[in-house]
Amino acid sequence: MGTSMNYRNSLKLTLTFSTIISLLVRVVPCTGNEPVVKKVGDKAELGHCNNDKAITNSIVMWEVHRPGKKIQTVTEKHSFDSRVQIHRNHYEELLLEINTVREADAGRYICKTGTTGNMSIHKEIEIIVQFGPKLSWESINRTMHEGETGELWCNASGIPKPTIEWFRKFRVNNDTRYENIGISGNMLRIHNITRYAKDIYKCHASNELGSAEGFINVDVLFPAELEVFEEELQGVNGDLNVEMACAVTANPMVNIVWYKGDEENHIQENNWKYKIQNEDDMKEYYYTTISILKKVYPLEHADFDTYYCKAQNDTGHDIASKAINLARRPEK
Repeated sequence: MGTSMNYRNSLKLTLTFSTIISLLVRVVPCTGNEPVVKKVGDKAELGHCNNDKAITNSIVMWEVHRPGKKIQTVTEKHSFDSRVQIHRNHYEELLLEINTVREADAGRYICKTGTTGNMSIHKEIEIIVQFGPKLSWESINRTMHEGETGELWCNASGIPKPTIEWFRKFRVNNDTRYENIGISGNMLRIHNITRYAKDIYKCHASNELGSAEGFINVDVLFPAELEVFEEELQGVNGDLNVEMACAVTANPMVNIVWYKGDEENHIQENNWKYKIQNEDDMKEYYYTTISILKKVYPLEHADFDTYYCKAQNDTGHDIASKAINLARRPEK
């Protein structure tokens, strides 16, 4: 008898709890809705959110929570944006409608019902706005030093997340095409960078909604290097148009000056004795300028000496120098 009574009491208690839980499930609204995914320009309708007619003066209000902005509200009588309105469908259900969706519309939308000062959450929906890739820049310049590790960044925004590929335009080839260098991701790392990495690099970001491109103009700095074409020339009195040449390779480019004998004897160009010609046709692709010193009058005894081709920076300090010896040719 006692066992039977305990069983019946336990059953009643279990049924009572089940009934309460069942009622709670029916009364408490579900707020965990699937995100609404829209593209820029679409129309978005957020599911019905009706007020409780059993409550006097009950209203419906949507709160709009968007990143970086204040919380804004929408009611049947008021909206912060003419594109965002509450309207009734033919079932007399209240829906929040957003016309011509923008990127800035992404965020959480919370529907509350009740009376002023006593409202409860009825529904919460997240809007995800898809858009094509965007870059914060179109073209930028980067300067690096030879031997260092360089990093090029291409941070593209977009939903879905863009795929990024890297291309390179080789200046030496004088070609307008870009070659895919087989690297993907938002960062391109160049180890032990050399002067020959001076090119234009393109990052191409794409997703299913479009693409965007950014260009990085890379310049590589390195110290001056100087070479002479011949370290010794020979001649005799009366020879004409003797030429001495040197090539300076540097970035940034430096000044090229000529001396005879010592640094105090700086050679100035003039029409009757010396002519200095600098050829820059190799400068753009190979960082090289060729300087040619021409003797434009017959050689005399005093001309047989040591000549110096020197590279100087903008402040006049020597960076590199090479000597060319103009010697008298032995008599036979």
